[in-house]
Amino acid sequence: MKIGTPVRALCELIANALDEDPATTVGWADGVLTIADDGPGIPEEGMILGHSTKTMRQIGQFGEGKKLACLVLARSPEIGTVRCETVGYGFTPTVQRRRLLEGLVPSLSGQGTDVLVYHLHANDRARGTVFTVACPQQLAQEAIGRFRALSEPGYTPPAAPGTCVLTGTPGRVWIGGVLVSTMPGLLASYDLPLDDKGLQNRDRTVIEAGALRDAVRAILAASENDAVIGRFAGHAIAGGKLREPEQFFADIEAPRPRVAWRTWGRAHLPANAFYAGHRQEEAVLDLQDMDYTRVTASGLSDHQEQVLMTLLGVEVARVRQQRHYEHHHDKTTWVPDRDLTTNERDLLSVSTALVRRVIGPFALDQVRVYSDSEESPCADGFYSPRNGDIAIHRDVLADQHRTLAVLFHEVGHRIRHRGGGRFIPSADYGDRSRGFEHMLTELGGLLLEFLADIAAGGTLPEPATPPAPTPTGNRRVRLTPADDPAVPVSRRELARLLTDRLPHALTAGGFTDEHDLVASTAVRPVYWNLLTRPRPAGFRRQQGVSTAWDYDKVALLADAVGVRPPVVWLASNLCEGPLHGRRRDQWGQPGRWTKNVRDRVERACADLETLGGAYATHIPALRALADGTTPAPTGDDSWQAPVRALIVLERQRLHLDRADQSKDSLVR
Repeated sequence: MKIGTPVRALCELIANALDEDPATTVGWADGVLTIADDGPGIPEEGMILGHSTKTMRQIGQFGEGKKLACLVLARSPEIGTVRCETVGYGFTPTVQRRRLLEGLVPSLSGQGTDVLVYHLHANDRARGTVFTVACPQQLAQEAIGRFRALSEPGYTPPAAPGTCVLTGTPGRVWIGGVLVSTMPGLLASYDLPLDDKGLQNRDRTVIEAGALRDAVRAILAASENDAVIGRFAGHAIAGGKLREPEQFFADIEAPRPRVAWRTWGRAHLPANAFYAGHRQEEAVLDLQDMDYTRVTASGLSDHQEQVLMTLLGVEVARVRQQRHYEHHHDKTTWVPDRDLTTNERDLLSVSTALVRRVIGPFALDQVRVYSDSEESPCADGFYSPRNGDIAIHRDVLADQHRTLAVLFHEVGHRIRHRGGGRFIPSADYGDRSRGFEHMLTELGGLLLEFLADIAAGGTLPEPATPPAPTPTGNRRVRLTPADDPAVPVSRRELARLLTDRLPHALTAGGFTDEHDLVASTAVRPVYWNLLTRPRPAGFRRQQGVSTAWDYDKVALLADAVGVRPPVVWLASNLCEGPLHGRRRDQWGQPGRWTKNVRDRVERACADLETLGGAYATHIPALRALADGTTPAPTGDDSWQAPVRALIVLERQRLHLDRADQSKDSLVR
């Protein structure tokens, strides 16, 4: 106890009182500090070292703090009389020099040793404990100033992970509102929760640097406070350095803190900002010539700077430069419809109609004609998985046999990739792959079935014309994903809901376009694309995101557009329930959906229950689907009626002009 100070001892007595009674009063007057609580008092066991009745939510539990504090105060020359009045008795601690055990124990100095002595007396007190300590005002104020509960009215100890404090001198560290240490060089102060005993030892000091670092980073990584973000982002962009506990940028993973950082960046950084890594001098000069603004964080390491700029939505120079040139570079020379001859146009029209009639309207969308292509220079045609288009070389249109052969081949790629009808999409849609060979076998068998049927007197089927905008003149119009019959109906109706709502959201939020809106959420654009340009159920990319599966990210996009998050998530993902987590040969078969799907459906149902009203009436039907009570076969959209009804409710709530159309579609 040689390092014990009077201030630390006074803090121990104050902290003990606050542990017993949050309404403890502490004040200094006429040279005396008074600490009064309304707790149960100090039993005789409380006078014994090693005994404590404190809970896990209280600091201490070793039974030493109060006793050692009395020892420090009793021996300190700066402190006068110390008195304690508790339930049934009181005491005054003093330090006296004595020989122990009647002098039977040898003394090194021959003069005995200092002993802490309690002078006890009885009282009639029935509740609470009062300590009075004669001390200078400066010591009392310093001790009181270490407790946020005494200096900040209404203070409550923070919940995990803790609180970042921007007011006052930075670098202070509290545990449950009790100042335990200071760290010069920090940008902020931190109040850590009482729950984690790994952060503290028996005298309320942080005991391990790694524990403090993890605690500080957890607080900052979870913060959505614009002032906190502004302090650290502004400091870093101004070239400031950060001490190791506050190098937390890589720890920010939750969607909502990330969107808060992106929002700050959009509000405080130029729209055409970029940052530069190593060996990007040419890209920097090129971008500066195009009036782009360079942003730096020179005080951070390269990795920290990269993570910070990603959080703020600032792209690296080479990416900015590449995107600029991608808008001005095309690898394929397309032939407009107006430049085709009448024979070429007629042959292409008849051939595509025949393919759609035999295989299905999902087989083809946009068929484009090209004269030269760096993308696939040696082929008569190619399939573009990015947009679902099929391209055919102009020379092929000179012969009907070649035209049909190329279309049949590329349709195999498209259906294997996107699915449709009875065909399930798959990632192995490329040439020289077993999946593509299997698809061609399936299509070949389908054509032979038609030939056999026709030989027996049958005819080709007459499929429904796929919904598409009416073309103007001879110009063919691309079939949008929201009209693609291969896409589940709930996804199609969701895409129309979001695109119809988008203009209102852009105006309300002050966004320039949909890319600006998506960027504000810090959610990858692929999520928005999956919602507004949907894919068939079961579509899986070889790499990257195949479905808008993350509920929190979908919720951020839904909130930005003004649509209820559970409706958006269910409309996009309910059709995946019979497929997700199952073997391909079991897709759509009866049975409970996987736990991963059921948990997310239950979360959406909980949000619908919070909304109440007509939204909550569809919860039993949704749960029945997830539990396997209601069949959900692939290739049939009728079981998606509950989520389609939710989309109708959203259109009615938002007063969108297609509400009646969606309702009629649902009835049909």
